[in-house]
Amino acid sequence: MESLFTLQYTCLLVFAMLMLQLLVSRLYQNSTTPQYEKSRLLLAATMLILVVHYALQIKFKLRANDDNVGTVFNTLFYPIANYFLACSIIQLQSSRKTTRRYAIVGALACLSIVGVFAIGWYTSGNMALDGMRGIIFAMFALSMVYFMTSPTIILRRTQHRINNDTGGDISTYDRYTKASYLLLSMLSSTLIFAVTWRPALYVVGPLMLFTVFLFVSSFVALGFNMAPVEDVLTEDETYGNASDYYNELADDDPTTISTGQIEKISIILGQWVANGGFRDSSANIGKLSQQTGISRIRLSQYFDQYLNSTFRVWLSGIRFAEAQRLVKAHPEYNNDTISIYCGFSSRSQLYKIFNDNTGMSPREWREMQS
Repeated sequence: MESLFTLQYTCLLVFAMLMLQLLVSRLYQNSTTPQYEKSRLLLAATMLILVVHYALQIKFKLRANDDNVGTVFNTLFYPIANYFLACSIIQLQSSRKTTRRYAIVGALACLSIVGVFAIGWYTSGNMALDGMRGIIFAMFALSMVYFMTSPTIILRRTQHRINNDTGGDISTYDRYTKASYLLLSMLSSTLIFAVTWRPALYVVGPLMLFTVFLFVSSFVALGFNMAPVEDVLTEDETYGNASDYYNELADDDPTTISTGQIEKISIILGQWVANGGFRDSSANIGKLSQQTGISRIRLSQYFDQYLNSTFRVWLSGIRFAEAQRLVKAHPEYNNDTISIYCGFSSRSQLYKIFNDNTGMSPREWREMQS
């Protein structure tokens, strides 16, 4: 009994401190996005739900007095907490349309569990639910699996889009996504079995605290190193929008790009490069579309069908060529200056692109040239 109370009290304190960390870190982060701030609120709400859950467990000794009541109480709160957690991830790394669709389905799943709990409590007269306990547990298990698999699929698909359409350093997003995978898979799979067997809680409980701490720490670190992906995650506009420099013909095939369109896009992108657009470290395909008036659909088709490449590879090639020119022509420039002038988000990104293309650092490459 004492061990159970210690575990519950520890969980309450840890989740309360994590909620405080999320809220206080907002005071020190100046370059976040609206999507990130919404995710912060969802994560803080997740921590609050768990704090309330453990406070009620401790106050009324639900698990301590009756394992069946404790199990039902867990199956009521954990899906809701996992739902808010998954929404925070999807909100940050997916389009509004995808986020809204997932939020609706997840909310219906949580409301269904709450509804079954209310019916069972009303018909049985107690929180153990008697005959309906199996039903609510089955719903709990299915919802936890859904909250684990769906965000993972969405994150993998979105990560591919970020990799292709963002020109800056996205290593922080990579680390955050890996932490997300770890957290979702571990929590959802272990909690399904742990809620029904008290001894398992003493193993799963500390594991859950560790994974949630890892995830929140990754989220806060991401806020200090935001990659320029907000425009990439914005839902594509309807094909042929009015901002295009050239009008799309009604009978054009939207899945292919014509020779005339390729020539126009090449000219416009050439002007964008000549004007130094590549020097913007936050450049991505969304911003490029806004600045050139070319729809994102056409830009994607241009890079994919004509160049057999991606926006990221194309932009990296332009920045690398400019970096080579500066390294060779201006040996007095240090790597920080060259990084900023070429549009790299950090000196480490300059080192990486030189190493990937030449197998050498910028200094070694300059010495070889001289």
